[in-house]
Amino acid sequence: MAILMQVDLTGVDTEKYDKLSARVQSGEIPATGCLAHVAIATGDGVRVIDLWESQAAMEAFTARLMPVAEELGFPPSPTPPLINEVYGYWVPET
Repeated sequence: MAILMQVDLTGVDTEKYDKLSARVQSGEIPATGCLAHVAIATGDGVRVIDLWESQAAMEAFTARLMPVAEELGFPPSPTPPLINEVYGYWVPET
């Protein structure tokens, strides 16, 4: 079942986010099972919203991502991610 994950990365500036994102987009950190990813700059960090094909896919990605995020100096998130089961979604044709 698909899930929507939202997390606020307080204390992470867009420069740090971009460094981590580049490593994901290059394939160094595979985001297998990610259906969509959005990042929003907030006043105190970056908010990330992901659509995943399953909780297991998100957890596998997180296990690969966290060591690299720590290496780049990401502080621990003060709150856990908000995760919701997705009732339905669709992707418009381009």
